Amino acid sequence: MLTPDQSALRRGPSLAERTDQGAEQALADYWTAYVDGGRGGAPFILRNLSRSWAAFRAVRGLPVIEARPSDTPGGRAVRRVLAGRASYGVPARVLGTAVLEVPEDGDDYLVGRHAQTLRRKLRSAERRGLTARRIDDLVERRRLVEIANAAEQSHVDPTYRVPAPRNEDLLDHDVWLTVDDPEGRPLLLAVAPRDGRLATLRYFRTLGSSEAHSDARYLASSALVAELARHGVRHLLDTATPAEQTNGLRHFQRMVGFRYARVKLRTP
Repeated sequence: MLTPDQSALRRGPSLAERTDQGAEQALADYWTAYVDGGRGGAPFILRNLSRSWAAFRAVRGLPVIEARPSDTPGGRAVRRVLAGRASYGVPARVLGTAVLEVPEDGDDYLVGRHAQTLRRKLRSAERRGLTARRIDDLVERRRLVEIANAAEQSHVDPTYRVPAPRNEDLLDHDVWLTVDDPEGRPLLLAVAPRDGRLATLRYFRTLGSSEAHSDARYLASSALVAELARHGVRHLLDTATPAEQTNGLRHFQRMVGFRYARVKLRTP
């Protein structure tokens, strides 16, 4: 039997072990300032040249993940995420991509000091009687798309309101989870296209607004990691670029384990 040290040696260093923590924190601080400054694009960069240059240099301290998406629905979803361009044709992810490393054993996600807050939130979700559930039935998936569309159109926060949601592509993918309340009502829907060792966070939205909906996000994170581990996925990529994220989303993602990495798009 392999010892923990031998197991770590066999699988190689983790994403966190390959990351320059100072560089990672510098990028997180840069994107927080960018959002606080109103997402000014090129004018923000020009007003903060030294800080922007420092962020660009910090990217060199991030671990590199190679991506060679296949010509499948999941592979095409991964490629769309990574191939996006910002203004003037600059790659949208030149200053990093938020990535969650998925352990081989999904249970390992909740082990260690870094997961203390997550474990506390999970206990809160359990006290509320919330449960995570895999969705395999196509009829139920279609019904959930309708529920999700309606929730987006009527979201209490105008920032997240979508007048005409377009979510039919969710039906092309096979990793679906909900978090349900004790009466069986869905509080959150998560859908993750996958392609080999990579997956993207195509949909991860609460379907209402309450403390129970907030707790559902943490339960869904844990359940999604376990499901992706079961499929052999090792890295979950956020669909949004760092510049598109709100600071609230960035804080939540760091709490559940997302960190920045350089993801290089290659031909298959």
